[in-house]
Amino acid sequence: MTLTTHKTITLDGRKFGGEATGEETADQFEYVEHHLRIALASEISDDLEGVRLTKERSAAHLLTQILLSGRSSDILAGCLTEEGRTWNRAEADANAARFSHITDAEEKITMHRAILEFVIGS
Repeated sequence: MTLTTHKTITLDGRKFGGEATGEETADQFEYVEHHLRIALASEISDDLEGVRLTKERSAAHLLTQILLSGRSSDILAGCLTEEGRTWNRAEADANAARFSHITDAEEKITMHRAILEFVIGS
Protein backbone atom coordinates (compact mmCIF):
# COMPACT_ATOMS: atom_id res chain seq x y z
CA MET A 1 0.00 0.00 0.00
CA THR A 2 1.34 3.41 -0.95
CA LEU A 3 0.08 6.14 1.31
CA THR A 4 0.99 9.34 -0.52
CA THR A 5 0.30 9.06 -4.22
CA HIS A 6 -1.27 12.48 -4.75
CA LYS A 7 0.16 15.81 -5.79
CA THR A 8 0.80 18.38 -3.11
CA ILE A 9 -2.52 19.67 -1.79
CA THR A 10 -3.51 22.58 0.41
CA LEU A 11 -5.97 22.04 3.24
CA ASP A 12 -6.78 24.43 6.05
CA GLY A 13 -4.10 26.81 4.76
CA ARG A 14 -1.32 24.20 4.97
CA LYS A 15 0.43 22.17 2.26
CA PHE A 16 0.48 18.39 2.46
CA GLY A 17 1.92 15.44 0.64
CA GLY A 18 3.52 15.22 -2.72
CA GLU A 19 4.57 12.13 -4.58
CA ALA A 20 5.16 8.92 -2.67
CA THR A 21 8.65 8.77 -1.24
CA GLY A 22 8.67 5.22 0.04
CA GLU A 23 9.70 6.64 3.41
CA GLU A 24 6.38 6.06 5.17
CA THR A 25 6.97 4.54 8.57
CA ALA A 26 5.54 1.31 9.94
CA ASP A 27 3.69 3.46 12.46
CA GLN A 28 2.06 5.41 9.64
CA PHE A 29 0.98 2.22 7.86
CA GLU A 30 -0.43 0.85 11.11
CA TYR A 31 -2.34 4.09 11.72
CA VAL A 32 -4.00 3.91 8.31
CA GLU A 33 -4.68 0.17 8.62
CA HIS A 34 -6.27 0.73 12.03
CA HIS A 35 -8.69 3.31 10.63
CA LEU A 36 -9.42 1.19 7.55
CA ARG A 37 -10.35 -1.72 9.82
CA ILE A 38 -12.62 0.48 11.96
CA ALA A 39 -14.20 1.70 8.70
CA LEU A 40 -14.82 -1.99 7.84
CA ALA A 41 -12.94 -1.41 4.59
CA SER A 42 -11.50 -4.93 4.87
CA GLU A 43 -15.06 -6.21 4.41
CA ILE A 44 -15.07 -4.90 0.83
CA SER A 45 -14.36 -7.63 -1.68
CA ASP A 46 -13.69 -7.88 -5.41
CA ASP A 47 -16.48 -10.44 -5.46
CA LEU A 48 -20.02 -9.20 -4.85
CA GLU A 49 -22.58 -11.99 -4.58
CA GLY A 50 -20.67 -14.21 -6.99
CA VAL A 51 -19.95 -11.45 -9.51
CA ARG A 52 -16.32 -10.44 -9.96
CA LEU A 53 -16.05 -6.64 -9.82
CA THR A 54 -13.74 -4.54 -11.94
CA LYS A 55 -10.97 -2.65 -10.17
CA GLU A 56 -12.97 0.56 -10.64
CA ARG A 57 -16.14 -0.92 -9.09
CA SER A 58 -14.15 -2.36 -6.18
CA ALA A 59 -12.54 1.05 -5.63
CA ALA A 60 -15.96 2.71 -5.73
CA HIS A 61 -17.30 0.28 -3.10
CA LEU A 62 -14.24 0.83 -0.91
CA LEU A 63 -14.51 4.61 -1.23
CA THR A 64 -18.21 4.48 -0.36
CA GLN A 65 -17.48 2.37 2.73
CA ILE A 66 -14.79 4.80 3.88
CA LEU A 67 -17.07 7.81 3.41
CA LEU A 68 -20.02 6.14 5.12
CA SER A 69 -17.86 5.08 8.06
CA GLY A 70 -17.04 8.65 9.03
CA ARG A 71 -13.33 7.75 9.06
CA SER A 72 -12.26 9.56 5.90
CA SER A 73 -10.56 12.40 7.82
CA ASP A 74 -8.61 9.89 9.92
CA ILE A 75 -7.52 7.87 6.90
CA LEU A 76 -6.57 11.02 5.02
CA ALA A 77 -4.56 12.29 8.01
CA GLY A 78 -2.71 8.99 8.02
CA CYS A 79 -1.85 9.36 4.37
CA LEU A 80 -0.82 13.01 4.44
CA THR A 81 2.28 14.62 5.86
CA GLU A 82 2.50 18.38 6.14
CA GLU A 83 5.37 19.78 4.09
CA GLY A 84 8.48 20.34 6.14
CA ARG A 85 7.28 18.08 8.96
CA THR A 86 7.68 14.44 9.89
CA TRP A 87 4.53 12.31 10.16
CA ASN A 88 3.53 11.24 13.67
CA ARG A 89 0.34 10.00 15.32
CA ALA A 90 -0.28 13.09 17.43
CA GLU A 91 -0.17 15.38 14.39
CA ALA A 92 -2.26 12.93 12.38
CA ASP A 93 -4.93 12.93 15.10
CA ALA A 94 -4.87 16.75 15.20
CA ASN A 95 -5.05 16.93 11.39
CA ALA A 96 -7.96 14.48 11.31
CA ALA A 97 -9.87 16.74 13.69
CA ARG A 98 -9.07 19.79 11.56
CA PHE A 99 -9.98 18.02 8.32
CA SER A 100 -13.34 16.94 9.71
CA HIS A 101 -14.23 20.58 10.34
CA ILE A 102 -13.34 21.90 6.88
CA THR A 103 -16.33 23.64 5.31
CA ASP A 104 -14.77 25.03 2.12
CA ALA A 105 -16.33 23.24 -0.87
CA GLU A 106 -13.09 23.17 -2.89
CA GLU A 107 -11.14 21.72 0.02
CA LYS A 108 -13.81 19.04 0.54
CA ILE A 109 -13.45 18.08 -3.12
CA THR A 110 -9.66 18.03 -2.71
CA MET A 111 -9.97 15.68 0.28
CA HIS A 112 -12.32 13.32 -1.58
CA ARG A 113 -9.96 13.24 -4.57
CA ALA A 114 -6.99 12.45 -2.31
CA ILE A 115 -8.92 9.60 -0.68
CA LEU A 116 -10.00 8.34 -4.11
CA GLU A 117 -6.37 8.35 -5.29
CA PHE A 118 -5.39 6.39 -2.19
CA VAL A 119 -8.20 3.85 -2.78
CA ILE A 120 -7.35 3.42 -6.45
CA GLY A 121 -3.67 3.00 -5.59
CA SER A 122 -4.36 0.38 -2.89
